[in-house]
Amino acid sequence: MHFDSPVLLGIAGGSGSGKTYLARRIQQAAGPEQVSVLSMDQYFCSLTDEERRLDPRDINFDHPSHIDFELLAAHLQALRAGQRILAPSYDFRSQRQTPDCIPVEPARVVVVEGLFILSHPLVRLFDLTVFLEVDADQRLIGRLLRDVDERDADIHWNIDRYQRFVRPGYDTFVKPTLLNADVVVDFTYRRRLFQELLVAAVRGYVIHGSDLRGLINLV
Repeated sequence: MHFDSPVLLGIAGGSGSGKTYLARRIQQAAGPEQVSVLSMDQYFCSLTDEERRLDPRDINFDHPSHIDFELLAAHLQALRAGQRILAPSYDFRSQRQTPDCIPVEPARVVVVEGLFILSHPLVRLFDLTVFLEVDADQRLIGRLLRDVDERDADIHWNIDRYQRFVRPGYDTFVKPTLLNADVVVDFTYRRRLFQELLVAAVRGYVIHGSDLRGLINLV
């Protein structure tokens, strides 16, 4: 089916709020041939030689200075133009970025999730933006489960980082961007409801041709 350009859907929220889960759920429900997923985590910059000489416990990865916003913006513009991109990958164990290694297609919907995607001027590239508002304790639990399971992180190290960097970073850099969101969602107590509503909207668009753009224009 011909389409002019992908619908770019941005999902923001704090670390451990469920951004990645929601993005994958949408893709799973609508099909990877119809929905592509991109994570801001892929755009972490490799540590500099100077940073590698520091104790990694003292490096604040929850500061936006560690993200290659310029490359991410260029890739979003390319996807909107109908171009396939080669996105980077980031290894959290080695703290290195591998450029141009993950092909991402300009599917009918491109879901992008990340801490800072609602910051200016990046937010202007999206057709619809969502901020997942989650209680602090639930975000901490979500982060612990993810990092221990996927990144072999020590739980004590993880809690230390959360107290020194993650929560202050959320208050300073992430939470204020909810003012830029089209929709702010209570993703603590209304998680399943909003998840299924968003999944239904995307499935209806890519499978049944429903007017998602018309719905977006109402926001």
